[in-house]
Amino acid sequence: MSNYLRDRIQKVDVNGKRSNGSVMKIGVPQGSILGPFLFLIYINDLPYLAKDKHGIVLFADDTSLTFKINRRELAFDDVNNSLAKVVQWFEANNLVLNGKKTKCIKFTLPNVKHVKTTVLLNNEELKLEDTTVFLGITLDSKLQWGPHVNNLSNRLSSAAYAVKKIRHMTDVETARLVYFSYFHSIMSYGILLWGNAADISTIFVLQKRAVRSIYKMGPRESLRDKFKDFKIMTVYSQYIFENLMYVHKNISKFKKKCDCNNLNIRSKNKLTVQYTRLHKIHNSFKGNCIQFYNKLPIDILEMSLKKFKVCIKRKLIEKSYYSIKDYVNDKKAWV
Repeated sequence: MSNYLRDRIQKVDVNGKRSNGSVMKIGVPQGSILGPFLFLIYINDLPYLAKDKHGIVLFADDTSLTFKINRRELAFDDVNNSLAKVVQWFEANNLVLNGKKTKCIKFTLPNVKHVKTTVLLNNEELKLEDTTVFLGITLDSKLQWGPHVNNLSNRLSSAAYAVKKIRHMTDVETARLVYFSYFHSIMSYGILLWGNAADISTIFVLQKRAVRSIYKMGPRESLRDKFKDFKIMTVYSQYIFENLMYVHKNISKFKKKCDCNNLNIRSKNKLTVQYTRLHKIHNSFKGNCIQFYNKLPIDILEMSLKKFKVCIKRKLIEKSYYSIKDYVNDKKAWV
């Protein structure tokens, strides 16, 4: 490892002009296979700066600090003290924290009264952002999914147009391939979090536009039965699918009714619904996934993950739900 890191020379090439070589004495070799692994080792002790109720989330070279603040106490000193320690850590490890790329966002409920917040980085006040993008998901300071749906709609509109243009030049199968690899993959990303957004119907309109382009259907032709024939999940079915898969993969994180009492009842394998004070939490994926999962019959609940995935995917394609309410009210959803 010592030989691997030593005597590496780095040059800078700008507009065709190249600098003289300089021996790297610190840092991680750029463009190397071991680079990402060595970088993780390099910053491995950074999360230990976090205290109780605070956290440091690392994803590659993206670092996020999270703080839980009691809005009645307004103890923002912890935030500033932690930021100061992070800056010190960066300096001690020969790294530079880019203040221009550092975003600060305070999450509150929409009806919470605004309180002046001052967060300092290198003695300069950070501007509080209304929204920020975290790993491709647009997060809103008021915990609304409208900004993410708007950004997603723009991307999906371009994807739907691409599917349409491809279909004019190729056959159905090629257009389907482009749809799933481009449009559907973008639509499905992070849907577990935002899939219950109030304006998800906007996404569904774009999905129907893309699917109609594949099969050269008119704008007024109904797709309700066609989704089943085309073997494509609607955005609502995709959301339900992701919720069911999440629970089945992480069943140990949930409590079953049989865990709460020793009674041998028929619903012993059903999940218990946790009481929540806020409607927003109850209406989030944590509340919805339990409601969706509890509709499943016992024979499906006892399936292995592989069989479970195939079974629910086939059924959700067959049903092609046009809303979440359709699934919740469907008494024959899994018949």
